[in-house]
Amino acid sequence: MDTGSFGVIELIAGRPWYATLINAVAVLIFVMIPLLHRFGELVAPLALVSTANVLMILVSLRFGTHGGMAFFFLMSTLVAALVLGIERIVLAGAVVAISAALSITVVLMFPPHAGDQPGWATDLGIAISTICSCVMIMATVWYALGEIERARKAIEQEYERSESLLTNILPTSVAARLKNPATTTIADKYDDASVLLADIAGYTERASQITPADLVNFLNRVYSGFDRLIERHGLEKVKTTGDCYMVVSGVPQPRPDHLEALARFALGLAEVAKGLTDHTGQKVPIRIGLSTGPVVAGVVGTRRFFYDVWGDAVNVASRMESTGAEGRIQVPQDVYERLKLKFVFEERGELVVKGKGVLRTWFLVGEGTSGASRSICI
Repeated sequence: MDTGSFGVIELIAGRPWYATLINAVAVLIFVMIPLLHRFGELVAPLALVSTANVLMILVSLRFGTHGGMAFFFLMSTLVAALVLGIERIVLAGAVVAISAALSITVVLMFPPHAGDQPGWATDLGIAISTICSCVMIMATVWYALGEIERARKAIEQEYERSESLLTNILPTSVAARLKNPATTTIADKYDDASVLLADIAGYTERASQITPADLVNFLNRVYSGFDRLIERHGLEKVKTTGDCYMVVSGVPQPRPDHLEALARFALGLAEVAKGLTDHTGQKVPIRIGLSTGPVVAGVVGTRRFFYDVWGDAVNVASRMESTGAEGRIQVPQDVYERLKLKFVFEERGELVVKGKGVLRTWFLVGEGTSGASRSICI
């Protein structure tokens, strides 16, 4: 803009033809500079600075420094430095230093006036240089602030994404503690909590007869339905290992009704499983085991850390699941004793359970007053 204006002024003022030609060539070069990006990131900004400095020297040598050309073209140097960015701070600093030195040299060494020029042309040139310099400064500041805002939004999006991923891996309260730099170990003991394990019956055989993509899609569909049920009941999924699905209640947030809440979830889980089919249309039977008691929960690992729960209640829940029946919810005697007034049970009888000896177990059937439970010894 400034260069083109000077070319018009020189033409109107009757200056030699080559004065207008110099400005016209400079305008053409400035217009084509954005196209130089295809040759590399450094070509365009360096071409801008080089052209501006050469033009500054030629114009000041021919017409003097009275029009403020040196100051205006110094602004183009700052724009180039902004484009070069912080990652090329040494090069940007060198470009600014060289251009500043040239501007100072031109002002000190060249006369203020060189050649005849009408007073109105001189005054108009100074005004145009001042206006264009201010416009360039504002454009530079606007661009810099825009880049800062875009960077801020990108950082916020990445932060929200990281937060979402973290809370998908860990319970929200545990994730908050893990982010605290003062936290070194997360390990909590819960004197009374409930654990549920669910397993797809015949999973190994089913997995051997299905493609990897179909298997992943099948498990994703099954567990997505289970996850929605967890959110509805306000429980915490600990992990999925193959076809094993583990849920806890009363961890990490203790609640007095943890066992009742997990029992209702187990009934809902069994109901959801009734409507599930695999890629062949076959039903997806699941076994569910439920137990209660003291547990320890914590985060283990450093890189691919995970939240897990340990304790006898976990072991018993696992045994209840593995020795259970398809489509049934098996619980030990202590769970039955705590829930018998609120839920309906069917007695299964005594089982020899690995690591636990003989246990009397029950099938959880539904919610309501059980009255006298029926004995179904197997």
